[in-house]
Amino acid sequence: MPWWLALLNSVMGVASVIAAAAALLRPELLAPGSAGGDADRFYPAMYAARAVPLGAVVACVVWFAPVYPLTQFVLAVAALAQLGDVAIGVARRQPGMAGGAVAAAACHLAGLAALQ
Repeated sequence: MPWWLALLNSVMGVASVIAAAAALLRPELLAPGSAGGDADRFYPAMYAARAVPLGAVVACVVWFAPVYPLTQFVLAVAALAQLGDVAIGVARRQPGMAGGAVAAAACHLAGLAALQ
């Protein structure tokens, strides 16, 4: 994979971690209309439980050549997760969520294609 594509995938992985952390701190970012109470933190916490470890793994694994087959698997899983986020963003009419997920999915799929 070219270094610039690895960098883009790392940036998208880190952005996913940051978005999850921001949603934990301010649940209304993920679920508009929430008041920010403990009950409103449930779904952002569920999102963060997936997004933080997956984003961290994506950010790192693209730089480790010896784990090449694992890199393909991680990028495929990350792309599927982002495509799920696209579907949710479109269904909930949240263009920011859908757009960010489209960009991340495109980077992960491009990285996967580069490794083929």
